[in-house]
Order: sequence, then structure tokens, then C-alpha cells
Amino acid sequence: MLVNIIGFNLSWFGLVIYGNQFIPFTFVWLIYHFYQCSNRQAELKVFSFVVATGVIADSTLISLGVFNFPEQSQLPFWLICLWASFAATVSHSLAFLAKSKPLQFAVGFVFPAFSYLAGASFDAVELPLGPYVTYFILAPLWSVLMVLFYQFHQYVNFPRGEDENITN
Repeated sequence: MLVNIIGFNLSWFGLVIYGNQFIPFTFVWLIYHFYQCSNRQAELKVFSFVVATGVIADSTLISLGVFNFPEQSQLPFWLICLWASFAATVSHSLAFLAKSKPLQFAVGFVFPAFSYLAGASFDAVELPLGPYVTYFILAPLWSVLMVLFYQFHQYVNFPRGEDENITN
């Protein structure tokens, strides 16, 4: 679990600061991540769902003018890799969120939106609406997404509800 959170944080900083140049590190970390997973099939389903949902959400936000990326009109590939890096945390270093929808909602409301604001401070993303308006657009969206991600995780890993524990 420690390797999982370290890999995510290194990927976040590297991708935000260096963009596409940091993608090889993230790929290596994700390969290691999947190598370590005991239930790769379930992990791949959750991973794919989170990445696809994130890409759709961010692409929609770009088209609505909530944020944009310097010299690009669409979602940069490094951000898709960042979504992949985040997706790898859902069943592992963020597993503590699985049993509490209020905690999922609260964490989703606070931390992910600040991640975008931090990215703006590194000039990785532009916030045409300003930081406050952007935060209050992203926070409720991410609250719902976090609950959705864990609902899907529960569905994939425990389809009949027989076990509430998170697996690796």
C-alpha cells in the first residue's frame, strides 16, 4: 500500500510538472502495480471504469470552459496517465474509503478539486473561471464521482454483496 501511494504521488508531481516527459515512469509504476495485484481481472475493470469516467468528465469540463491546457485544445495525454495513476489507488491506498459513502463524498469534495488548483499553480492547467468558481464546480462533481467509483468497485469485487472488505 505504501508503494501505491508513493507511486501515485510521484506520478502526480512528475506528470503535472513535466507533462508527457514523465509518462514512462508512470507506465513502469502501473505495470508494477498490476504485477502486484492478486485479482487483476477485477482491478482492470475498476481501473478502466475510473480512467474512462475521468477522461469523459475532464473532456466535458474542457469543452465547457472550466479549464484548459496551455497550447492544447483537448485533454493532454499526461492527464489521461494521471487518471490511470489515480485509478490504481482506488482499491489500494484509498481502500479505507470503501466502507463509508459520507467519507467518499467528503474526500471527493475537498481533495481532488484542490489537486486541480495545485496543478494551476504549477501552470499545468489554466482556470479561466478563477480558482473559487472552479473549485465549487469540481468539488460537487468529484464528490459524486468518488461515490460512483466505490459503488462500481463494490459491484465488481462483491457482486452479491457477500463481503465488504477491499482486496488487493
